[in-house]
Amino acid sequence: MPKLKYTPKALNDLQGIKAYIVGQFGVDRVKGIMSEITLTARQLELFPEEGPCLEELIDYPTDYRYLVVKPNYIFYRNEGDTVRIIRILNEKQDFLQILFGISSISEEGEEYWSSQEMDQ
Repeated sequence: MPKLKYTPKALNDLQGIKAYIVGQFGVDRVKGIMSEITLTARQLELFPEEGPCLEELIDYPTDYRYLVVKPNYIFYRNEGDTVRIIRILNEKQDFLQILFGISSISEEGEEYWSSQEMDQ
């Protein structure tokens, strides 16, 4: 069974989500929402291939996978006997820019991708 590990950025994401929930909804809601996120992530120890490949969604080469815990996305990758949680981002965040330094910019109604080195 693979081990679950969080990157420092993913741990910071969790802290940010927690602070946001407390600020918006109060401490009573924090435990339930945070439990839902962490329990979903822990499922990856049993089912590391559970989430779809991100590459199929964005047509950009990556080994990342993702799970949805509305309104957040858990981005992760399998690394042998480890499942590494890379980031936990809100659906309103520009995950392409955050994960890969890629911008999707609309000009004349067409999208194009400008890629840079992946920032981790």
